[in-house]
Amino acid sequence: MHTASIINILNSKAAQAFCWMLVHSLWQGLLFTIITGIVLLATKKSSAVLRYNIMCILLCLFLAGCMVTFVWQLSTATAGHVAEPVPEGIAAGGFLQGWVQNFTGYFSANAGLILIVWVVVFIARCVKMTAGLVYSQRVRHYKVYTPSAEWQQKLVALRMQLNIKKNVILRESGLVKIPVVIGHLKPVVFMPLGLLAGLPAGEVEAVLLHELAHIRRNDYFVNILQVVAENVFFFNPALLWMSSIIREEREHCCDDVAVAEIKNKKQFIQALVRFKEHALYAGNNLATAFPARKNHLLARVTRLINSNNKTLTGGEKIFFIASFIILAGLSVAVTSPKVTGKKAVSASTQTAAVAQPQPVAAVVPVVKAASHKIPAQQTTQVKNKAANKTTVIEFYQKVITDASGKLTVSNNAGKQQVNNKQPLTDREQAELDRQQAERDRLQADLDRKQADADRAQAVKNQAQAEEDHKQADRDRIQAEQDRKQAELDRQQAEKEKTQAGKNQQ
Repeated sequence: MHTASIINILNSKAAQAFCWMLVHSLWQGLLFTIITGIVLLATKKSSAVLRYNIMCILLCLFLAGCMVTFVWQLSTATAGHVAEPVPEGIAAGGFLQGWVQNFTGYFSANAGLILIVWVVVFIARCVKMTAGLVYSQRVRHYKVYTPSAEWQQKLVALRMQLNIKKNVILRESGLVKIPVVIGHLKPVVFMPLGLLAGLPAGEVEAVLLHELAHIRRNDYFVNILQVVAENVFFFNPALLWMSSIIREEREHCCDDVAVAEIKNKKQFIQALVRFKEHALYAGNNLATAFPARKNHLLARVTRLINSNNKTLTGGEKIFFIASFIILAGLSVAVTSPKVTGKKAVSASTQTAAVAQPQPVAAVVPVVKAASHKIPAQQTTQVKNKAANKTTVIEFYQKVITDASGKLTVSNNAGKQQVNNKQPLTDREQAELDRQQAERDRLQADLDRKQADADRAQAVKNQAQAEEDHKQADRDRIQAEQDRKQAELDRQQAEKEKTQAGKNQQ
């Protein structure tokens, strides 16, 4: 393709409208971040299905808003001209208004380059998505084994129990490390090779029910929609956050289905713990896997025990507050009329200003960094991963209960039942606080062990440094001896030379 053709494409109305749609998606994402935060706080006690449906609706509304923005920009843009300039009254009216004008001018001058960068990243992500599809096909056809007839019949019975009419195939795979569902029209449940015979039958049934719940809920289609949206808006922290919450709530919905069918939370939590050691799954985003992300397992177990949904973490609260502040600042920037030389900005001028792109690009990296801030406790767990893998497994085992059937965080924890949905009393709240203190103590023990290991390594390093120092001293002494020997040899040579001269005389 010739350079002139590329320039014509970049200057086309569709390309310019698409660029401005990407820019507008940033402030629209801030708006949906605020709505999402409110929803999470308001539905703390609601069912996972309700939260999941609301989040899916918000995601669809965000995408629909972006489509409307694209159509509107396409109808108002002219080829070769990105957008109308910011009205003079607004541009001159304070720091924020001036910043709007500067950003608009910068984007107008570099829209082509920005679009090229977006296309390069988008293609790279599409290649990654294609690789995931190829891997899914590889899983379907490579190292695939047929399980015993007993388990195939059991899968059929579970499928009928969940009223799933489509045919579901059960296979064992030598490639996957955790249970995973691939496909929708012809779904296949892949179990790691040997796990059907290595786990108790009740736990395997719980896992199969979880995977069948994904099929019954048509989660595969929603997951593909999320992957496509993430590829288009890979730069938008709000979209990425909403998508991650949808994935979490999807797993919670399937957990609830499995628990409701087996009517035994303890057994399902045991299944979660069993698969903890397989959490290093090298799968792809186009499949739905049983344990999901490794760091998400503890949250799932805690939710099942306490019957409380996820609210906002520390980093998410920062993201929520920052979104509110930034969006409020943008609202002030585009709605505050300023009097210039002849007259104040009219209402129509204000409306035109609102249509201009919002000054959010410069602050998105900061907001994104805040939204991905990892709590100190999780950071410590990552650092201690190699040293305390067995200890982490034992911690999850403590979630399993005593013979009375009540789930507690430790063997000597209180007798609060998971299914109790009544408001917490002071005693119950104190018990929960004590359980949290126990978890903090366990984490402190892990940190102490890591500190001991670091201290031992420091001692080794110090000993090595001292040995190196001693070796340096020995080398210095040897060098001094060599120097003295060389001096003696030189003196001896001079004496021999003098003696030779005398003999000649």
